[in-house]
Amino acid sequence: MDLAQTLGIAQTTIANYEKKLRFPDERMLGRFADFFSVSMDFLLGRSDVMHGAEGKTAQKTPGLLSPPVGLAAEYLDVLRRSGFEGAVELVGEAFRSGMPYQRICLEVFEPALKEVGRLWELGQLSVGEEHAISESTSRIMAKLFPAPDSASRLQGRPHCVCLAVSRERHLIGAAMVTDFLRLDGWSVVFPGANLSIGNVSELLVAELPDLCAISVTLPENVMEVRDLTAAIRRTESLRAMRILVGGQAFQSRPDLWHDIGADETALDAESAVSRADQLLNRKA
Repeated sequence: MDLAQTLGIAQTTIANYEKKLRFPDERMLGRFADFFSVSMDFLLGRSDVMHGAEGKTAQKTPGLLSPPVGLAAEYLDVLRRSGFEGAVELVGEAFRSGMPYQRICLEVFEPALKEVGRLWELGQLSVGEEHAISESTSRIMAKLFPAPDSASRLQGRPHCVCLAVSRERHLIGAAMVTDFLRLDGWSVVFPGANLSIGNVSELLVAELPDLCAISVTLPENVMEVRDLTAAIRRTESLRAMRILVGGQAFQSRPDLWHDIGADETALDAESAVSRADQLLNRKA
């Protein structure tokens, strides 16, 4: 059951809130806070402390609040001033100088994109500019991604389907996990987003992967992951498959992954690989 259905409001209303075309009144804000088990101050960005339904508290991830530094800050500045070509040259030089692809993703792209999200929330960045930066970053990742060595293409390697839930617009996190797993020797199918629960179930039955990795950025999409997980658990041929979830939506509640029926969670693409290997007992 999604947010709109739970609260008894139209999906278009939710979309208008997300696009900042409308702002919920105090009563509706209270219902949002109850749905996500957070305080009103946390919901409005006036507090860094989230109060859960059972009195639990958690801090917002500090990295989400602090502007990027170093190469990440320079990357975002160059991308906004000089566009795609300037950003390609900047990170390309770092890559040629020996900075591994994984470190560029974690130390440059990820903090820069978190800053883009923060600026958008503050109204200091337009939707169009946010999309342009994300699209440029996706293209740069594709240019830099090093082909795995031949050993990783041998038969018998673990198999994963990595995706984002249907309403997610942010796919870079899932793409990073896909790349990191491939470099770790996994075979990965990455269908992106815009797949219904039925579509995902059909794909998983066809692929029969060892692992399904699901990325969620927006908290309102967590319930879709819960419904997808429940559908997977009901499917006989998928019961041995493990489910790994991650993304910004899980960072404020450390136990949320367990509540929705997943096997494990990860904070970023690097930890996703570690958790995936642990779930399959691949490495000591």
